Formats: sequence, C-alpha cells, structure tokens
Amino acid sequence: MKRVPAPRSHNERGLALIGVVGILLVLLVFAGGMVAQLAYELNSVRTDTLSNRALAAADAGVHAMIEQIQFNEAHNLPPPGPTPVTFTYPEPVGTPAATSYSSQIDNQWQAGGINYYLITSTGTFNNVPFVFVKRKVRAIAKSVPISNWDSWSGSETNQFGNPVWYRSDTHYNGPVYSSGPMRIDYAGVTGVIPIFQDKVRTAISPVWNDQADMGSPPSDSADWASIVAGGQNNFTIDKSPLALPAPKDNLFVMSQAWEGDGAKTAYPTVPNGIYMDGKDATTQTATLTTGVYINTNGATGTIDGSSSGSTETFTLQSKAFGGQYYQVTENFTGLCTGSTTVGLFSGKPPAGTFIRSGSFVGVPCGAPGPGVTNPGNGAIFVNGSIAFGSVSPNVSIKGSYAFVTPDYFPYNDSITLRGNFQYSDTTTDKVALWANKVLIATASPSPMEIDASIIAGYPGEAPGNGYFAYLGCGSRTCGANKGTLTVLGGVIENTRGAVGAWVGGVHTGYSRNIKFDSRFATSPPPFNPMTGEYDLIAWEDLGT
Repeated sequence: MKRVPAPRSHNERGLALIGVVGILLVLLVFAGGMVAQLAYELNSVRTDTLSNRALAAADAGVHAMIEQIQFNEAHNLPPPGPTPVTFTYPEPVGTPAATSYSSQIDNQWQAGGINYYLITSTGTFNNVPFVFVKRKVRAIAKSVPISNWDSWSGSETNQFGNPVWYRSDTHYNGPVYSSGPMRIDYAGVTGVIPIFQDKVRTAISPVWNDQADMGSPPSDSADWASIVAGGQNNFTIDKSPLALPAPKDNLFVMSQAWEGDGAKTAYPTVPNGIYMDGKDATTQTATLTTGVYINTNGATGTIDGSSSGSTETFTLQSKAFGGQYYQVTENFTGLCTGSTTVGLFSGKPPAGTFIRSGSFVGVPCGAPGPGVTNPGNGAIFVNGSIAFGSVSPNVSIKGSYAFVTPDYFPYNDSITLRGNFQYSDTTTDKVALWANKVLIATASPSPMEIDASIIAGYPGEAPGNGYFAYLGCGSRTCGANKGTLTVLGGVIENTRGAVGAWVGGVHTGYSRNIKFDSRFATSPPPFNPMTGEYDLIAWEDLGT
C-alpha cells in the first residue's frame, strides 16, 4: 500500500523562518563587531601615525636646542635661558593641521670640566577639533672635549712639508680625527693588529696603499680588518670639519690662572713674577681662588717638578726673574685639597738665600664643579714659553693641571720637554700641555714617556705650524734610533710634527706610540677646550 506523507503544518514553517532570522541576527552582530573592530584598528593606526609625528617633532626639538647651544658657544654668547626654542612645520596651503615642537633647558651643570644639559621637548600634532596629539621627551646632552681624541690632525704633512703616513706598524687605541687627506699604508691581510683600534673620522677620502695588493684602496673585509677594528663601519668620511681650540679658549685658561674666572681677555700689566689670587704669590696669606699666573714677558720659564708622597714641588726660574727662583710646594690632604706655600729665593733652592714666602689654603689643582671643595684651580699659565726639566730632566706630577702658553696669532710660544714627564698616580693625576709647539729636546731619553693631553695649534693656522715634534728631526732624518715614544693621553695638533722617520729601511728618531687615556673622554684635564660637538648620553620618552 502506498504511503502518502502528511502535509507540514503552518507551525513548522514558522519555526524555520524564526531560525533563519536568528542566524541572520547573529551574523549581523558578528559583522557589526567586525566593522567596529576594523574602524577601531583604522583609527588606532591613524592615531599611532599622528602620535609618531608628534614624537618625531619632540625629538627634533632636542636636536634644535643642541644646535642653539652650539650657536651660542660659537658666538661667545651665554647658554640659552629658560625661553623655549619653538618651530612649526610648514603644511600645504589650506591644511588645518600643524606639527610643532617646543624645547627648553631644565637644568645645566658642569662636572669634570664638561658641560651637561637636561633638555625637555614637547611635540604636537594639532588638527582641532578633530584630533590633538602631544608627545614629550627628555634627554641629556654632554659636550665633547678635545681630549676625547687619541690623535687629531689638521694637516697630514709634517713641519717640513713632507707627507706623513699611518703605517701598519703604528697603532692607535683611541678615536682618531684628521682633516685629511690621510695616507694609510695597510697590510691588507687577516690576522694582523689593525692600525686603528677605535673609530676614525676624516673630512676627505684617504690616499690608500695596500701592501698586499700593490696600492689599491680597500676592497674586502680582510683589507678593512687590517685598517680599523670593527671594519668599514668604523671609518667615517664626514665633510663637516672639526676645529682646533679658538683664542678665547686659550685666554679662558689665562683668566682662570689670574683671577679664577673666564672674564679677563687681556694679559695683566704686572712686573715679572708669579701671581696667585691676582697678586704677588710670595706676599700673601690667603685662601687660594685662582690658578697660577707666571709673567715672563715673553721669555722662557723653566719648571722642575717632583712628587714625593702627598707633596708636589715645582721650582721655577727665568731670565725675566733676574736670578731669583720660585718654589711652589703643594701639600695634599686629598684629591686636589690641601695647602700651598710659595717661596722666593736668591739663587737656586734649597742652597739659594731665602727671601720671603706666601701661604694659601687650597692648592692650584683641578677645576670647579659639583662636589669640588678646593677653592683654587689647576690653570698654570705662562706668558712666554715653558721648558720642563732644567735641573733634573725627568718631571714627576702629582695633581691635575693645565700648563698653557699663548697659542694664537701672533704668538709662537712653545713647551719643551727634556725628559720623561710622568704621573705619580695614573688613576688620579691629569695634565694638559698646550702651546703652539710642544717639543722634545734633542738630549732626551731613549725610550721616553709623556703622560698628558697635548694640544698645539689654532684654527686657521697654516700647515707647518702648531705641532708636537722631536727637535732631533730634520727634513730627511731624525738621527739615531731613540726607541719608543709613549704618550699616555692624546695628541691634538695642527700639523703632524715629526718624531721619527724611516730612512732606507732604517728607523731614525722615535717610534710614536699614543696610548689613549680613556678617562679624558668623560673627565679631561682642567679647562680642556671642547670641540663644539655634543653627544646625547640619555633619552627618555615621557609619553603624552
């Protein structure tokens, strides 16, 4: 018998319709959520983009403030005050949006002779009433001292006009700068010590000589490995040249030596002699507030230095003193703290006849700064030339000093070293030697060591002047082989003075070995001039 299905009821068709509607509602809910999420994501991306624009503007404000600081320094202006540096970026005509920054200096301080600035900068993207985004950053900028360089050269010829080469048997363990063109004679093979063991910066493409490849420029990793540690990325050609210390920097040390500040710009008109606190140092009982100003009226002043225990003794003499000698004795009770006596003698002490003496609370050591309790400073300025090691050729130094002579046109004063010039303690003692020429006497020891940051030359000085050199060198030879000349510090010079030379495969004079004193990058000798550049040593995103 054939079965006939029963017809569906109206209730069943209604239930199916309700189910379909329910499914559609669920799909609509999900679709609405997806649309809302998509809209949120699109808005979030847009907001992040605008926030990043504001952050980039805030960062640009930090760099703009650093440029303002550099501009003020270059034009002998005081640092920027609390007034913000502001800028609004140009937008297309008719665009209501605007991106801008406002940066300001929140704090300024000096430590170890280096300037520090705390800078806060706010960047904004403004398209009111639709959107307004703000980002704020904070950074610390540090001035870069010229002692930050292991080797600094303004001209790559020596005082005789001969070209100078960086050779594979000479090594530099600190940063090197050259105005160029550098001449680099490199091994071109792996497994050798690179010439430069830190970063190199030069303004002009070098002249290359590959010992393994007949003079070609570096072309592979082996070449670069024999030139600079870290390879090609650590060798920078930057057409923005650096400058030697300006006359104002030299006069700043003179002013610190004379009156304990940087305000004086002309040499004092006083009789020949030694001055502290702006007066004859042998006639006072006072608290020391200056360095030591030595007036020789252009003549050479000789300085002997010896340290023993907690005492440093300098004996000074000059033809300008008419047979009289000065003896400066520093009795240290701590790092650049203690007392000083200055004695005047007729004839060489101690055998010479004592005339009189002055005494001071404080020592001519170091530089002012946070936490510094010593009222004096280590600026020792001679208005003439200096010759170290008159009685005993070797000089031993305890303390922190800048021995400086005039180094700007038309002056041509020098510092001459007759023997080893060494720290008593290489962890605390610091010295800068600054003159137009820093010279090693012909009767110097073999080998020899000089512990100091050496500065010679000024901006715009012609090649052939402003250098560190051995007086035994001529235009072709430097005489007998003197062994190694070690400089613990750095050499900053206008012209690369000759200390040695290769003649027919035979070395004459000294082999230069500059061992960079890494302390000087952050804590240089007193009153070490700055390069005009600033490093960002801290950067923080403060959010909105």
